[in-house]
Amino acid sequence: MKNKSDEALIKEYGEGNLDAFSTLYSRHKGGVYRYLLRQIKDNSTAEDIFQEVWSAVIRSARDYKESAKFTTWLYTLARNKIIDRARHLKVVEEASYLNIDDNASENHDEGELSLTRQQQKAALQQCLGSLAPVQLDCFLLKEEGNLSVRDVAKVVEVSSEAAKSRIRYAYKNLRACLQNKLGSALS
Repeated sequence: MKNKSDEALIKEYGEGNLDAFSTLYSRHKGGVYRYLLRQIKDNSTAEDIFQEVWSAVIRSARDYKESAKFTTWLYTLARNKIIDRARHLKVVEEASYLNIDDNASENHDEGELSLTRQQQKAALQQCLGSLAPVQLDCFLLKEEGNLSVRDVAKVVEVSSEAAKSRIRYAYKNLRACLQNKLGSALS
């Protein structure tokens, strides 16, 4: 199962192979969840939408057409669920929430390092929050979804050049913001 493409797995799942779904879910659950969490400030809402996305995958597996990569289809579902929720709740568009997994062991002796990491996390969260929503969306799809520029363009329904431009400006603005907030700590 692990060597099969996502497209082959979703097709197999649509034909009833539950192991195929397990493999797909394992491959993409982290990226989808982080994408949702960083788009929405509320953990509970992100978890609800996460469940809605995977429920939609389950319901739509038989209808999946290989006209796009599975990841493009999956992140389009996720993005549409966010948009639907925002419309439903009439929420003002919110920039981001960053919940970086900190896998590094933190001992009391590493207090200074821990403080630096916390400062970096806070700066990154603020800088992501300062991005224009269209830049943030494209940036997160590329970084969290591991989508190509072409696939990002398909998900957000713009030209490849527009997606590339949004991503480029997101990186430029993040670098400038982080340099401003962290200064020499980035060097």
